[in-house]
Amino acid sequence: MTKLRPADPGHFFTKVLADQHYQKGREYEQQGDWERALASYRRACAYDPHSVLFLLARGHACQAHGLEAEADECYRAALRLRPNDPVALYNQAQLFAARGALEEARANLARIAASDLEALGERAAPIFCRLGDIALRQEDYATAEVHFRRALACAPGHQYAQAAYAGLPRFAEFRQPFAPDGRIAPKIAVYAYGGAVLLGLPGDDGIDIPPYPGLGFDSLDELAQVLARFVAVAREWRWVFDAVVALDAESRPLANALAAALGAHAVAGPEQTPWGACALGISARGADAVAFVGEAATLRARAGRALCYAVGLREPIWEYGGAVQVASAPVLLEYPWSKGEASAPEHAEAYGAELAARLVQRAQDAPSSDQAAAQAAWYAQHRRLSFDPHTLEPAAPSSLPFTAAPAEP
Repeated sequence: MTKLRPADPGHFFTKVLADQHYQKGREYEQQGDWERALASYRRACAYDPHSVLFLLARGHACQAHGLEAEADECYRAALRLRPNDPVALYNQAQLFAARGALEEARANLARIAASDLEALGERAAPIFCRLGDIALRQEDYATAEVHFRRALACAPGHQYAQAAYAGLPRFAEFRQPFAPDGRIAPKIAVYAYGGAVLLGLPGDDGIDIPPYPGLGFDSLDELAQVLARFVAVAREWRWVFDAVVALDAESRPLANALAAALGAHAVAGPEQTPWGACALGISARGADAVAFVGEAATLRARAGRALCYAVGLREPIWEYGGAVQVASAPVLLEYPWSKGEASAPEHAEAYGAELAARLVQRAQDAPSSDQAAAQAAWYAQHRRLSFDPHTLEPAAPSSLPFTAAPAEP
């Protein structure tokens, strides 16, 4: 009879401590305290260096905060322990792609794709999206089409795959639309992924728009300069609106100001849009993409023609499902009336009146008119918008500028 060896109590308690640190790290991560989360994950790995779960958590925290060398070390250790772990392969592929090592990234993703995709189900869609992204960066649009179609076969409602697939003809208009590190200029991104117009902010020329961080407006005059660009473009393309509709309560001051500058009526919400009107829907920051899409649908159901303008966008353009036609900056913006007592309805009304006066004055400025002409010229070259800028009617889907291989079932 084989004698049973007594359990090593030291090993048991080490495992318990490792798990405690891991759980603490998860709590810190949920609270947004990534430094403490990472410290906890490092302790968990120190107590149990053979846990793939702990290594992946530590690697993800490092990767999300720019500690790429440590993240890579974690993923390599995880793959030594579990060579075909799909999460480790996928996250490491993201690191490779960010460095421009596209073939290494593709190899990792191909290893996942060669596994049991049926078991992954909808979770396979991001794998094919990343393969599509690699093909996009290499300007291999036929291969990109195949991968995005396979992503949609796995998850038909995948918004990124839908936007990237529909945007392939737009990407093909540009030579090297992506930088070596995978970044793409905001104006090109909003156009390619959303078929939308991006106007920019006072610090740029409206064409070469930098990747702004989240911003807050220091004054109503600065905000009036931003809105004046839209007014100038509306005049350039001869848009005439009957109503300017606030898509949410925070956007009412903007609706009041734009209505005054455009000679239209301000409307407090989409459900109050006059039937058959030509309406401009306005959102301060697209704070909730799902709500935005719903409010835009209500607006369009009532209006004869409609255009939706988001000054800022909290989410990537593809999260709005084509509901946004014009934006100023694809970042989260803060307004003077966004917080505290300033958000009360009576204060918002006062802000709207003052902003309207400043906007009417700013709308007469020559620089805005010059920028509007430059915008019209840029979009005359890049015509595949999601709407016709002359009629505001939805545009027909663009045909692909190449013949692609059929997607595998």
